[in-house]
Formats: sequence, C-alpha cells, structure tokens
Amino acid sequence: MNVKVKRYALDTLKTLALPVLVIVLFAVLTGGRSLSKRMLLVTARQSVMPIIISMALMGNMKLGMWDFSAGGVVLSAAIIGGNLMKMTNTGIPGLVIFCLLIAVAMATLTGYLNNKLRVPTLVVTIGLVLIYETIPRAIFPGGVTIMARYASLASSPYCFIILAIMFVGFYLMYNKTAYGHNIRALGGSHEIAKSAGLNAPRIIQTGFSISGIFLGIGAVIYVSTNGQIMTVTALGSVATIFEAMMGVFLAFFLSQFCNLAIALVVGTFTMTALTNGLVAMGLPATMRSITTGLFLLILLCISANQERIIKWRADRQRAREIIAKYDSGTDVSI
Repeated sequence: MNVKVKRYALDTLKTLALPVLVIVLFAVLTGGRSLSKRMLLVTARQSVMPIIISMALMGNMKLGMWDFSAGGVVLSAAIIGGNLMKMTNTGIPGLVIFCLLIAVAMATLTGYLNNKLRVPTLVVTIGLVLIYETIPRAIFPGGVTIMARYASLASSPYCFIILAIMFVGFYLMYNKTAYGHNIRALGGSHEIAKSAGLNAPRIIQTGFSISGIFLGIGAVIYVSTNGQIMTVTALGSVATIFEAMMGVFLAFFLSQFCNLAIALVVGTFTMTALTNGLVAMGLPATMRSITTGLFLLILLCISANQERIIKWRADRQRAREIIAKYDSGTDVSI
C-alpha cells in the first residue's frame, strides 16, 4: 500500500509541477501581479471554455485527426443560437438548447463528410470551417449581442459548475464506456483495432457527434463571456480553439502521470495561465505567439524523446556504477 501511495503522490506532483512552475515563473516576472487572488480566479474562469472545447477535440486528436472546423461550429452555434434565443424569448434554457442542437448537427455533418469523402480530415475540416463561418454571416450579418442577464453562465460559480458536470461526463464516457475503450484501441493501433472487428467509420462518426455536445456548451460559455460576437472570415474562428488544441497536446504529455481527463484540465489551464502571464508582462501579440509556440515545442520534443531520455539516464547510472566498481578495485564485467 505504501508503494502505491508513494507512486500516486509522485505522479500527482509531476502532474501539478507544470502549471505551478508556469504560475510561479510569471509571478516572479510580473512582480507578483499574476499571483493575486483576482488574477488566479480570472485565469481559472477563462480556462473553462478552452477545457470544455479540449474535451471535444480530444477524441479526434487521439485518432490523429485535426478538426479545425470546431472553431466554426462554436462560432456558428453561438451566433445562431443566441439570435434564436432572442427571437423566441426563451432565455438561458433556450440559449443552451439552440447552441447544443446546432453544434451537434454541424459536428455530425463533419463526421459524415469525413467518412464519405475519404480525404484527409485536415482538408475536410478546413473547407468546412470556411462554410461554417459563412452561414452565420449570411443569416445574421450583424453577429449577436445578448443582455447581461443572459450571460450569467460565464460567471462564477456557474461556469465552474458547468465545467464539473462536463468533466464528470467526459471522465465516465472516456473511462467507463465502450466508446472510450474503442477510441483508445483505435488510437493505439488502427490496423489491430480493425482486425479485432472494430468499425472505425462508426466510431469516428460517434466521436464527431459527441464532440458536438461539448462544442455546444463551449458556444454557450463563449457567447456568455463576450456578450457580443461578430462574424468572421478567412479562418478567423480557429483562434477560438487554439488554447484548447494546445491543451490537448499538453494533456497527451501529462497523461503518463494521470488520467487523461485530469490531464486535459491541467494542460488547458496551464495554457491559459501561460497566455495570461504573457499579457501581464505586456508582451505584444506576436511575441506571445512565439513564446507559446516555443513552450509547446519544447514539451512535445521532451514527450517524443521520453524513451531516449530514460535510456540515456539509465546508461549514465550504469556507467557511474561501473566506474565506482573500477575505482574500488572490484572486478568489472560489462
């Protein structure tokens, strides 16, 4: 039992080391401004939407598929859903229902076209994101503006309650259902999963449809946070999912120490803390993008070369032991 407890404690420390390091680093660089209670609460609140969107992206990215249309889905669901809520005067329940219906329908369409067209997902989703950005511009060219009383879901504690519900749903779905097992199997080895009888197109279609649920809730938080959303063009919606996508990459790195659901929360929160820390330092947008990219690149390089690093450390340890035996006059056999 003691061994298990020690291992669990060590893995917990490794999981939390990254966000703590980022927070402490920027606390030093900003003279403590980023470590204030208000700043930490703002960071936590701003990370809610990216975390929920990262849950939507995880399944497809686990299978090696990049869904750039997710930003267009969030934008379209927020604008169209917000306007339909105002037209029907259904308030917050109407906003949630409309955003969910639109996001699930669009995500399901993305999965259907991905399976039927049989071209790389990157090509399909980039084409679809341009279409999804055009739809709200054609229907509601002025975007959407909602009153403050309909934006309460983005404030605390409601946003954290929503996050907790979505986290529990994602955790159970990924760890306790056949769908989660199939995603892990298909992501581990496509060919072996197929030979075991898994229906890859059906799993992919299900994954896209399920992602629509998380994107719909993300759209609710998005429109509630901003109050006013304007239409965009030329892949402008991709910025909506940037932090979430980077959070998924960090989650894959952290998942060696904890459950992937927890890694998504920690990884995406880390990205939000990094972004807010760079803003607190007063860096321009270009430098923030470069710094964020370098940070992610370093972590991905470490993750990709994890086995080599472990082997290098083992070789160094073995070399030290051999040298110690040689210095003591002990017979050395390699």
